[in-house]
Amino acid sequence: MNKIKVLYAYLGFYRDAGGEHSPLGLAEELDRERFSFELVTLMPTTSAIGAAVQATGCPIHELGLGIPRLSEPVRILKVIKAFYQTFRSIQPDIVQTQSGFCNVWARLAAKLAGVPVIIMTVNFDEPKPRWFLRPLMGVVHHWLARSTKAYVCIAEHLMKEQLRAYEWDRAEIIDQFFDLKRFLVGRTDLPEIQALTNPAHPVLGIVGRLEYEKGHRVAIAAMRKIVDAIPGARLQVVGVGSLEQELRNQVAALQLSKHVEFTGHQTQICEIMSHMDLLMIPSYNEAFGLVVLESIAAGVPLLGSRSGAFPGILDNGKYGTLVEPSDPDALAEAAIDIIGNPAPAVEKVKVARDTVLKRYTKEESARQHARLYVHLVENLKEKINETSRK
Repeated sequence: MNKIKVLYAYLGFYRDAGGEHSPLGLAEELDRERFSFELVTLMPTTSAIGAAVQATGCPIHELGLGIPRLSEPVRILKVIKAFYQTFRSIQPDIVQTQSGFCNVWARLAAKLAGVPVIIMTVNFDEPKPRWFLRPLMGVVHHWLARSTKAYVCIAEHLMKEQLRAYEWDRAEIIDQFFDLKRFLVGRTDLPEIQALTNPAHPVLGIVGRLEYEKGHRVAIAAMRKIVDAIPGARLQVVGVGSLEQELRNQVAALQLSKHVEFTGHQTQICEIMSHMDLLMIPSYNEAFGLVVLESIAAGVPLLGSRSGAFPGILDNGKYGTLVEPSDPDALAEAAIDIIGNPAPAVEKVKVARDTVLKRYTKEESARQHARLYVHLVENLKEKINETSRK
């Protein structure tokens, strides 16, 4: 059997975001005896995850064109042309796209280039175009759907939230994976799960990019009520992003400067998390949310919002406490309850380690992708043979 040539079209490895893990896992785990795997990106490779991809020997074809806005049609045409030329040059059996921009324009280029199998990855909530562009983009999506052989959804809720009903039968649920070894960064074992040792001075945390959808403003608002009840409580805000100054202003306005610490970007996340007593994940909506699995691996009780993939990962609260999103009062009350009686939350983490972490592995994700690739290519060959016999 000839190698199946897969070309993965992605924005680029430039910010160590959760979405970068998917192509990295495929670069590391796909059987190179059966598959040829390459990437084409719009941005230069500057992130640590990108360096890990390069270390596998996987070629990254960097177009260096950046990410155009819909208001820049000339730049969009240049990107489509560059994708088209790359696809024609490499002649892959499969083009798999990821991210909102590539899911439209790279799929379009793949269709024009005559790529036999086109797969779209649904790994986050696609932004809606401005109202006057929605009819046009709807037509484009419907036209591209006719030649899209499969949709890979990294969480089940994305299928119905992001795809049309006529696309559901082509949806494959391949969960986002968690790279435990990379998270542990040299540790040989998981951190010990410890009960809250000093209820008068609990350390709460929130880990993630400082962006709107992560819900930092809700967590900081909740801290005002938490500190009123537990004056020794502290919150560590781990990460960087566009909202940092706004969040600092909110902290000052709520007179929480002595209780909230902004740590900036950190690489030893496991070590940092393992010293927290409670991790808050108040995201408005997460397509998946690797931070949930990181919290479980670090042995930290977690308090998340009932949104996105969280209810599925946590089995509707079996493995961690859930509250409604955008509700600082509910978040604060749940946090105060856990701090006052941490034993049930600690027990949830222990159970989660035995079950949840075993499900979301990059090896399983790669196996499912490989099965999908083989199925689609073989199915296409069968249809070609049937046509030729007729």
